[in-house]
Amino acid sequence: MTEKPEFTGAYDSMTMAPPEEFVVEVPTDEAPVAFAFGSQMTPPVAPMMVQGNDSYVTRNRVWSFVVDETGEPIELGAGRFAKAYLGEERWLESKTALRRPVAIKCLQRGVVGDDLMRFQLEKEILERVQGHPNIVELLGSGEAGSPGCSEAFIPPAARDKLVNDFMILELLDLSLEERLKGARHKRRRDDLLAVSMSERIFRVLDYVLPVATAVEYAHLVRNISHRDIKPANILIKLPDPALRGSQMRVKLADFNVSKLAPEADAPPTRFQSVPGTLYFQSPEQETNTFELLVNCTQGSPEVEFFEDFYIDIFKNDTFSLFNRHEQYSIVAADRVHKKILLDRPFAEPDELNVRGRVLKAVGRPADIYSLGALLYYLITGAYGNPKVLSDSFRRFAEYDKQDDSNTIAAYINHEYATIQTMRAPTKTEAQGAPDVAFEDRFFSYKQYLDGNGELIDSQIMMIVAKAMIRNKPDSYCLSYDLQSTGISALVHDLLSLYVIYGVDPNARLARSNENYHPPKGPGPMRRAFDKFFFR
Repeated sequence: MTEKPEFTGAYDSMTMAPPEEFVVEVPTDEAPVAFAFGSQMTPPVAPMMVQGNDSYVTRNRVWSFVVDETGEPIELGAGRFAKAYLGEERWLESKTALRRPVAIKCLQRGVVGDDLMRFQLEKEILERVQGHPNIVELLGSGEAGSPGCSEAFIPPAARDKLVNDFMILELLDLSLEERLKGARHKRRRDDLLAVSMSERIFRVLDYVLPVATAVEYAHLVRNISHRDIKPANILIKLPDPALRGSQMRVKLADFNVSKLAPEADAPPTRFQSVPGTLYFQSPEQETNTFELLVNCTQGSPEVEFFEDFYIDIFKNDTFSLFNRHEQYSIVAADRVHKKILLDRPFAEPDELNVRGRVLKAVGRPADIYSLGALLYYLITGAYGNPKVLSDSFRRFAEYDKQDDSNTIAAYINHEYATIQTMRAPTKTEAQGAPDVAFEDRFFSYKQYLDGNGELIDSQIMMIVAKAMIRNKPDSYCLSYDLQSTGISALVHDLLSLYVIYGVDPNARLARSNENYHPPKGPGPMRRAFDKFFFR
């Protein structure tokens, strides 16, 4: 009988727990390793029975940290409230000693409040979005006291900084941020400025298109918004240079600030703030809450406000008074008459000249904006600042007259026509000076240039603008439409870039493993040896 050692990992059964005295021997190159299931751990929850007790099978997996010679776990990365470490997965009923590396994402000790809730929510949301090839795979999750989770799962050297609260994820090579900056593998850095614009667009699409399709799946199938799309949250598995058929895999990860739409079986996810990354977050995330001077009348759904500048208030935002718990959903806002219409009459006593607060709704439009910002950042060669571009769009975004010029197509066409005039101006016969209109003499178009000073193609900039400028007739979405399906139009336009640049979208994967090196044939000594001994 094999001695039963203490199990110090996390355990997963596809259906139910093994018997109390069940011992599984996993052979290794050195010696068999036994994992005991019984008194050392809490058995998993029994499965839901379907059509009798014998209509299911049981297969077990265990996970553990990989530690170095000093007993320290090998850290892969860190975020706001969690750290990722290298782990190992074993299949106990495997016919071989199957092991594969995984990533173990653990909650850091001392995390409380919204950050703690976001980590728990990420487990649920990541489960809900499983099934898409461009979303990181969740293999398991748990916390101390949950079925199958050993108290000794966390290595002793890390117990002072980690809590036994974890997710098991597939292991990928690096993030897009690390890929562009060479932070993890300098030799694997993707220098987008080193290639021509026509070649760069294909590289950019290799990154952006998989993420866009993942977001489309999350929006339209799972009704989930990511709300933090940026290079650091996009993970990459690089192709194997020894395999011609190996393809780069791009996956969207880190759903810890995601939003799950209210459903019958799930609570709404609404925090008082929505963290994000400045350069890629939408305007409603950048200024998620703001205050304004208001008059409120009890029994009336109208709120009068007093602000002279442009107020970004729309449907689905939330209104409340400071130091009051009552919250009201905004139905509409009239900036001309300076009125806010609430979804129900104001229930509290009259308030005059008080400070009100508006909490912006952040959902699907924020993801579409971030994808546009990501596309712009990459097409400039990881050089351009999306926030500078957004600021240059602001005056047009706030222009709300209903005329033929108030479209993104008209705006971008005018911008590029002005740029062409300034880059190649005509000269008048009388003065011999460039014929540039006075209002265009101080026009700057730096935001339309890449890191090499080359002008970005207007068709690409059109897609960027349609994503980052909302509430126009030809925008991909309205900034307040939390059920927008505009992501599909964005995916369509991204695919159309292949056709515009002369590549069949169905054949785009044929060019994705550019680092492939075909195996060398046998040399003359090898051929002579084979000929002599294997005649």
